[in-house]
Amino acid sequence: MRGAEELRLKETDRIEAVTDGLKTLGARIRSRPDGWIVTGVPRRLKGGRMDARGDHRIAMLGAVAGLSSREGVDILDAETVAISFPGFFDLLESVVRR
Repeated sequence: MRGAEELRLKETDRIEAVTDGLKTLGARIRSRPDGWIVTGVPRRLKGGRMDARGDHRIAMLGAVAGLSSREGVDILDAETVAISFPGFFDLLESVVRR
């Protein structure tokens, strides 16, 4: 993915936050100045702990990544989701139960 250099200037450096967070979960991802290089793997993310770094979008990424991971994801700073989407976790849970 390219052309997203503005993500380095948001609440946090979202390019590095995504890279670091997904790497800890087992993704093969490298940051670029303006985005990412992701190499697919033939298995699910392992799961683990992801730091949202005070950024609501990174917290939501961690939650969605947790759905597809083997062990789930513990999100540090998960409450930041309330900044933009207070009902996110309730909605996500209702979708998963379907």
